[in-house]
Amino acid sequence: LFLIAAKTAQFARPAAPPSVMFETEGANAAWSRGADPGAAFLATAPVPSHGASFLSRSADAAGLIERASSEGQRLGDVAGVALRWALGIPLVGMLARSLSGRRKAGAASRDGRPSRARVCVRSLEEEFGLPSKLAAMSNALKSLPNDRLRYQQLMALASKLPKMEPELKTPERKVPGCLSTVHVLASLQSDGTIKWQGDSDALISKGLVALLVTGLSDCTVEQICNVQPEFIKASGITASLTPGRNNGFFNMFKLMMQQARALSEAGASAAAAVAKGGAAAGDAAGSSEEAPVPAESKEWRLPELRIHNTMARAKEQLAPLKPGVVNMYVCGVTVYDLCHLGHARIMVFFDVVARYLGQRGYTVNYVRNVTDIDDKIIRRAAEGGESAEALARRMEVEMQKDAAALGCATPTCEPRVSETMPEILAMVKSLEEGQHAYAGAAIESQGSGGLDVYFRVRSFSNYGRLSRCSLDGNQAGARVEIGGGKEAPEDFALWKAAKAGEPSWESPWGAGRPGWHIECSAMAKKHLGDTLDIHGGGPDLLFPHHENEIAQSEAANGKPYAKLWMHCAAVRSSTGDEKMSKSLGNFVTIRQALQSCAGEAIRFYFLSSQYRQPLLYSEEALVQAQERLLKLYTSLRGVPLPPLPVGGGAAAETEVAAPEAWQRFHEAMSNDFDTVSAIAALNDLSRQLLQLRQAAEACSVASAAAADLVPRIAAQLRAMGGSLGVLQRDPEEVLRGGAAADQEFEARIDGLVAERTEARKAKDWTRADAAKAELTELGVVLEDGANGTTWRVGALVS
Repeated sequence: LFLIAAKTAQFARPAAPPSVMFETEGANAAWSRGADPGAAFLATAPVPSHGASFLSRSADAAGLIERASSEGQRLGDVAGVALRWALGIPLVGMLARSLSGRRKAGAASRDGRPSRARVCVRSLEEEFGLPSKLAAMSNALKSLPNDRLRYQQLMALASKLPKMEPELKTPERKVPGCLSTVHVLASLQSDGTIKWQGDSDALISKGLVALLVTGLSDCTVEQICNVQPEFIKASGITASLTPGRNNGFFNMFKLMMQQARALSEAGASAAAAVAKGGAAAGDAAGSSEEAPVPAESKEWRLPELRIHNTMARAKEQLAPLKPGVVNMYVCGVTVYDLCHLGHARIMVFFDVVARYLGQRGYTVNYVRNVTDIDDKIIRRAAEGGESAEALARRMEVEMQKDAAALGCATPTCEPRVSETMPEILAMVKSLEEGQHAYAGAAIESQGSGGLDVYFRVRSFSNYGRLSRCSLDGNQAGARVEIGGGKEAPEDFALWKAAKAGEPSWESPWGAGRPGWHIECSAMAKKHLGDTLDIHGGGPDLLFPHHENEIAQSEAANGKPYAKLWMHCAAVRSSTGDEKMSKSLGNFVTIRQALQSCAGEAIRFYFLSSQYRQPLLYSEEALVQAQERLLKLYTSLRGVPLPPLPVGGGAAAETEVAAPEAWQRFHEAMSNDFDTVSAIAALNDLSRQLLQLRQAAEACSVASAAAADLVPRIAAQLRAMGGSLGVLQRDPEEVLRGGAAADQEFEARIDGLVAERTEARKAKDWTRADAAKAELTELGVVLEDGANGTTWRVGALVS
């Protein structure tokens, strides 16, 4: 009897509870009964065909429903009696009635004929204080049979949400505690009602934003404040959404209440101030019509740029001597051999600095010198049986090839020491006349009869303030050997008397060549003036090179040498955790790294670490960086992209489709070029782009909105990558092996992919696995999706 009662309860159905209902004779009547406020909702969110068939049930089944209800009530009674007889416990009978009452009202009859849908408006409207428009929209969504249809309607509603301008998305209008980025804004209209604006960077959340913005617009403050947010749970709208979005919904509702109350308290005179983000409203209070609000500038407001100054050991605001112009000097390479990864990191970082400053609107004069006169060059040339000049020119060309492979733009100027001799001699002469330099004794053994010239360190009282080194700890030494006649051990060479067989130039002190430090001071002054905005280089140059540059430049010019000092940390060898250096023989050349990895991947690897922290070289980390870069390219694959602007384009000219990601990126770059956080913003935007593309493929209702948003977000992602010098190549070309990939290779891969696809359709798993194994052997990665199988190379190729 118990089993019979339980089975009977499955078919039991009580009559509909008493309530004020309105019955619909079809889909149109369900949404537009006379002047029903839900009519506007139907116009913007048409019900899909299968949803419409559910709602547009024939009125012929009304009698059948009543009979089914009566029969269900009778069966419920039978079930209750059977249970009481079986167990003798009246409570079980009540349980049977409870179980029978859980069957949904208004279900279709078992013979396939449709029933009429019933939509209750009064219950939600009265219980939760909903305005009529919001009540009609909520009940219309609740009446849909499943969450999928509700989701589609919310997506359609989101696609009709008016665009909220980026400048209106201020922090105080951002909803806290949301999984996505949501902004809402209230403005008071002339009739005392509230007009709402809102936006979200996620489609699901945007649907909920659209529901509230549409349902609460044109309502009074009192009507809005009477709404209880718990209606969202009773309506079943968020039944399929995550708890995080539910919490975000309540936070959004709370913020909207705060804004509405603030407008109510401030009165109509504050309406213009709210629309302008807090500016004065002027004479709006006394006007009978809504006061016009001047449109804000569409130019994106970039954060203040702060750079870590080695001199101050703190971050300082960039304040160029000449507004809008940045003069930056970076110590370059001594060209006697191929460049290693330590050189590469410095090249890449200061290239990013120059790029980003240019995108912020600065005119950047970027000077990076070439040291083509040095003991090492002379010695290496002698070993190879060529002139020092020939070796320097050959290695300079190789250095420029390596820099181009890393994606580094050519600096504004690359002066050579050998071409700056008049300026060097003039500066040494000036220092000697100012008693900051002196000539040493002649050394006959050198054969030239020339004199060494030294800088008198103790004549410069501020010596050591950059490196924090005291004069007592300073040792004699330079990149060239020094002769006798020094007054003090700390003095360093400005001019070196020539030795037999070495390149030399005539000077007031005889034939000779410049010392190491004076070269940069002379070249910087020649091309950028007495004071630099930024001086950069590697950490090993801080002392003695940069310290000596400051001393001789400021002693000669009588002006500060540089406003900001930037030092990019070294790359350390994986073998002994030592600085990668040619002198130590523990280096990996750029050319060697390029044999196994593309230059763009090496660049991305460097930018994935903080520039002031030493980087321990790891081939495994380099491969991981390459994979992350390929994922970014994958998100751009197949999306139509606009042509790249010359020079990367200014940040203020870029269309911002995802303001939150754009803001995070520029906040990171403006915070001492924090490329780690900037790349994190790139990754987040890439994931958002992939999710949007998947949503567009899965839900046709949202395809129109996605079709507009996907290319805009992709263009923004590419523009953000342009600031770092990545993501500027054709995604399809990159993922298919680069420009060097031939048509024969691509045809072979396409053939194997097609063979695997056919084998899988035929359930020939052996043949499918064999095709995949061959593709893997060729370095190809397969990606199976709803639209078929695509392939990409497993490694980035230049």
